[in-house]
Amino acid sequence: MNVIQIADTGLFAAMGQPSNRRYRVVRAFARQNDITFVLPERVYDELTVTDPDVDNPPIDGALEEGWAHISGPLEYTIPLVSRAMDGVQRYIANADDRSADQVERADSALAGVVAQAFAEGRADHAYIYTTDIAAGEGAEAVFAS
Repeated sequence: MNVIQIADTGLFAAMGQPSNRRYRVVRAFARQNDITFVLPERVYDELTVTDPDVDNPPIDGALEEGWAHISGPLEYTIPLVSRAMDGVQRYIANADDRSADQVERADSALAGVVAQAFAEGRADHAYIYTTDIAAGEGAEAVFAS
């Protein structure tokens, strides 16, 4: 079984700084279980800041230590990638009763990274760690169909 572990902004936001217990527990869990959390580029963009007072965002430490990784660019020409992303975007829009263009692109990118890993044969199972219930349910619905 080849598994990909996708992390959303909420996981790293909830962990906080490396000095926080939650951060240390997740880091230890990842290391003990040989897990590398994959972040879509859009999620990484949400986690990083351009504030000169912030030296090293917590995500950068996870990347340097090797228990987190930024995914490569999404290949929208792969049909499964575009279908998964569109499906999650529509699911979230319907769940929140809003237009699909108002849905954050990072939410649908979670499913896009999974779809690309499936299509390229790098994974046959996926775990998505998100605090966004609609994004998680949307990904589950899209891949179940």
